[in-house]
Amino acid sequence: MNPEAVSEPQAQAYATKNRIQDNDQPIHSWYRFVLGYPPHLVREYLERLDADPQRDCVFDPFCGTATTPVEARLHGFQTLSCDANPMSVLAARAKLCWDIDLAGVRARLREILVLAVSYFQNVGLAPVPEASHQLPLFPSPTMNVHAPPPPAGENEFRPEEVLAPGAFALIPRGFISRKPMLRVLALRSAIDTVEPETSIRDFLMLALANTIVLSAGNVGFGPEVYRLAPRDDADVLGVFVNTVEGMIFDLERLLKGTRPPFPPSHVLQDDARTLTSIKDSPPVGITITSPPYPNEKDYTRTTRLESVLLGLIRTKKDLRAVKSMLLRSNTRNVFSRDDDDRCVTDIRSVTHLAEQVEKRRVQLGKTSGFERLYPRVVLLYFGGMYRHLASLLPKLRRGAKCAYVLGDQMSYLRVHIRTASVLADIATRLGYHVEGIELWRTRRSTATGLDLEENVLIMQAPKAKRQRND
Repeated sequence: MNPEAVSEPQAQAYATKNRIQDNDQPIHSWYRFVLGYPPHLVREYLERLDADPQRDCVFDPFCGTATTPVEARLHGFQTLSCDANPMSVLAARAKLCWDIDLAGVRARLREILVLAVSYFQNVGLAPVPEASHQLPLFPSPTMNVHAPPPPAGENEFRPEEVLAPGAFALIPRGFISRKPMLRVLALRSAIDTVEPETSIRDFLMLALANTIVLSAGNVGFGPEVYRLAPRDDADVLGVFVNTVEGMIFDLERLLKGTRPPFPPSHVLQDDARTLTSIKDSPPVGITITSPPYPNEKDYTRTTRLESVLLGLIRTKKDLRAVKSMLLRSNTRNVFSRDDDDRCVTDIRSVTHLAEQVEKRRVQLGKTSGFERLYPRVVLLYFGGMYRHLASLLPKLRRGAKCAYVLGDQMSYLRVHIRTASVLADIATRLGYHVEGIELWRTRRSTATGLDLEENVLIMQAPKAKRQRND
């Protein structure tokens, strides 16, 4: 068999398996990555792993947009989650704050709208673009753009003071046009003025993040983030109001069927290779997660537009700090002092992959700086995953079970990386019991046109402490 052969889809179901189901839209749809796994995967593996809400804390160390903690908490589990990306942390916090004061959200929204409209006028923008004839999806008295002006002194809006110096340069060129950007910054400034802290701010900021992606920005996803044709203007305020009202509606519906107190839920920003922030947390019983895959996808670029406009990333130093906390899954976040590769120098399945990539590079005569880094990225990626699993193991209760969603890759000169299989070797070396690798779905590789497997690696922590052989 050709070692680069990739299995074809076994059934039509795999083509649609990653789609979010209609009944899963509330909360999950507030903000979601295009490649994130669906809520029904979490439900399936909570059952498959025999998870018990009375016993198990569910952990997601690469929480992304919080699919695992939201779905687990909906089913009565206490949850713990972390991510290195500040946009992911904001999304998770907002999605998991179910005891938020919704009356307070509505009151703040009214104030914010009045202030935002005055800010629009401050820079010569009408409340609603002339070309926009959209009607609110959720008609509400909060959408009152003719409200009285705010008190004197509060209607001053200086866009150059909202973004830190040099921050605009961090946004990929063409990702947003001038007028929509001014509207977003005015709205953010109004939120900052009316609600500078608290969970209500997180709630409103997540609504604004969704507005940026869906309405204000010139961005599309398929699966990489890419630039769309520029739009002259956008009804940022109208989409924002509709989004907030939709989020309120979702929570009100949730609260009708679920009464507090809700299971505990904690969200932290952390480097998954060290997990230092959860050192005092209770033992974890279930882990369901999906780490970045080894490819040339810059995960900070996917959320760069909203991260910068919301002030989560203000400078190149901030961006570098975020990248330094991520797995080294691509050449754009490799640093000269990185040494995660030291952890896998004696794991043949990893070193053989790096050797294959280097051999292919030489054969093809590829000499660019990025291409020369490909073998090193492979070593650093799996070395980082070694560190992650080593850090996780002492935080798991005995017999805890883990499900890792992992995709095969051919990003590095078309050398086939069977991610789940290699990670299984690493887990076994660390003392995990690998129960199996299950095909979740297949997906079409944009680089090769081939169908690659996306698998779930199932592991279990030792049921008893390992005995030392002195």
